[in-house]
Amino acid sequence: MNSENQMTTDNHQMKSWGKHCQSGFSMVEVMVAILLLTVGLLALAKLQTQAVASNNYGNQLTEATFLAQDKLEELRLLNECYLAVIAKPELSWTAEDQIVVNNYNSQLSDSVDNWSEIDTDSDGFKDQFSWLAAPDHTNADGPGAVANPIDVTRAPASTGGYTRTWYVADNKPLTKAKNLRVLITWGRENDREVTLDTVLSQ
Repeated sequence: MNSENQMTTDNHQMKSWGKHCQSGFSMVEVMVAILLLTVGLLALAKLQTQAVASNNYGNQLTEATFLAQDKLEELRLLNECYLAVIAKPELSWTAEDQIVVNNYNSQLSDSVDNWSEIDTDSDGFKDQFSWLAAPDHTNADGPGAVANPIDVTRAPASTGGYTRTWYVADNKPLTKAKNLRVLITWGRENDREVTLDTVLSQ
């Protein structure tokens, strides 16, 4: 009798345990899990989009810096060649010498009044210096007369591209010196920029 009762009790417990083990997730639990998964996937997608945009901007910044440095080095070399040419009597200039002088005049002339000096503390000495908006030269003044915008290979860009301009101020900050700034802009409204400055001795 006891064994029958024991078996009945055991069967009842097994059935009860089986029902308990077979119960699944409730609808609320499933909805919460889906919500958490969706939020996580959306955050991941946003992070991926930001990473792509950041990489794109970094690439553009590198290309713009390259274009600025490239022009700066080109103008520095042109200045050195020009100084070597004008050290010789003009009657002995070759055709190549004349080309150097012409390039110098077209790329390193201070053609626009775009240098501002201000005495901010009224002590008689100008102590604030800045460039005004208008550049002296655009990329079309350089070799090949390639108009802006250009790509990273310095070729004309059909869409997007970079605008390369440069500013020249004679006898700034000292006599017998040229203050030079190369500016690269890009973006929808040319709102992104890289500038490099140097001083060339004369």
